[in-house]
Amino acid sequence: MSMRRVMIVLLCEDSQHESFIRRFLKTMGWDTRQMRIEKSPFARGSAEQWVRRRFPVEIQACRSRRTKASTMLVAMVDGDNKNPDERIRELAVECEQKNISFRDNQEPVAIAVPCRNIETWIRYLDGEQVNEDEVYPKFDHERTCRVAVARLAGLCRAEGLPGDAPSALKLACDEYNRRIRPVGR
Repeated sequence: MSMRRVMIVLLCEDSQHESFIRRFLKTMGWDTRQMRIEKSPFARGSAEQWVRRRFPVEIQACRSRRTKASTMLVAMVDGDNKNPDERIRELAVECEQKNISFRDNQEPVAIAVPCRNIETWIRYLDGEQVNEDEVYPKFDHERTCRVAVARLAGLCRAEGLPGDAPSALKLACDEYNRRIRPVGR
């Protein structure tokens, strides 16, 4: 997929998700001016449910836009008490219930599921020891993720995270590399 004229749809729970993904994609060379953000109006509690219900609508919209321009979808939803496979299955079930096919292996649709929440990834990337079952408090400012995102971009470019990286973060890096990373980058 070309780095130019790609419409990126970002589907996320809150402003921290948005900041993290937007910064990551920009660091990886994507033009964030071509980005449309769909963020839960709730940002707490039911934000996961909002993303899950919105996912089929956005995947269908991306498919219909592909005839006019390259389009990709990046969805982020916290794992909370679930692992990434469970969250991805929930998105697939939501699509099935709306008679919309789930993503196929060739579609540029990436799903990131930070476990337990995005703060786990940021703290890990900032050098802290983390546990994916523990709840880490939210940061006061979304920009707190700036250094963490730069580190993640470097690791994803090298196509490998250290062995002690959270398993959900490794999966997200793999999702990026397999589904939306441009060839040759």
